[in-house]
Amino acid sequence: MQEIFVKSFVFRPDVLYTLEKYSIAHGILTVRETVRMGIFKTITRRKALGAVLAVSATQILPGDSLAATSQPKYRSNVRPKAKGETKVVYLGGDILHCGYTQDVSLRCTFRPAGWRFLSATDARYITPEFISDADLLVITRWGGPIIGYGQGPIIERSLDDMDGYMSDELENAIVDNVMNRGMGFMSLHCTIWTPEKKKFTEMMGIKGRMHGPIQKVHLHNFNQDNPITMGFKDFDLSLDENFGVELTNPNAVALYETTGESDKRHDIAGWCVEQGKGRVVGLAIGHTHEPWMNAACRELHWRAAHWAMKKQIPEFKAAQVW
Repeated sequence: MQEIFVKSFVFRPDVLYTLEKYSIAHGILTVRETVRMGIFKTITRRKALGAVLAVSATQILPGDSLAATSQPKYRSNVRPKAKGETKVVYLGGDILHCGYTQDVSLRCTFRPAGWRFLSATDARYITPEFISDADLLVITRWGGPIIGYGQGPIIERSLDDMDGYMSDELENAIVDNVMNRGMGFMSLHCTIWTPEKKKFTEMMGIKGRMHGPIQKVHLHNFNQDNPITMGFKDFDLSLDENFGVELTNPNAVALYETTGESDKRHDIAGWCVEQGKGRVVGLAIGHTHEPWMNAACRELHWRAAHWAMKKQIPEFKAAQVW
């Protein structure tokens, strides 16, 4: 069978295609095959190939090509924020933490609110421009670069292709958007461990404390005067890490504490603080799969997100994740 290759995507004479969706990442054009259901307009392989080249000519930045470049342009090809829309941006996932679990859990948790949820696992796509109109930025990343990767039917990447997290540019953009524009910020789990980023940790109002072993973690002393944790009762996570924080901002408020069953270490593990025009919430749970599926932990995410965006906190109804 004759096949025409455009990068790693195949156009076959016996299949009809349409440009239902496309994106450009690392200089590679992605085209999704359309199922023959009669609801999309389909075109022949010759027209599809022509459309691919036409789209690439208009979408690739000057100096780029369909071939991978040594200096790829990292852009999020998503529609602009609509009027009245709540834009939530998530950066998570690395070699030690499952970004897929995190993404699906937060999507399911936030879905009843009707917010637009946009996520990335490569920090290079979280640009100052991209978060300039975000209502909330949520991060679950420790302070070191990872092998950059993104969505695609097939992923081919170099072990040298690090995403540079956290760059000075991103640090400055986060602090500026929180302090001067009022963007909400949520620090989840290992995000507190970015000790070399002084402006970022100062904005969070804490000094991070490295976790102990993976163990049973007891969450207790929930702040009954704060809307994020009001009404919460003590509970256990059978397996997690007990990251902790020292509150360095006098206006920071402790939300709850944790104690590790094995090491007996006792920490403040949740906090919130108002910084400039914005609000910051930190929740240190989340190393293993369990906290992302746990109804109480997901309610903490739900309440924290609303509080960070200065929204009224509705009742949380724990639907099943997925």
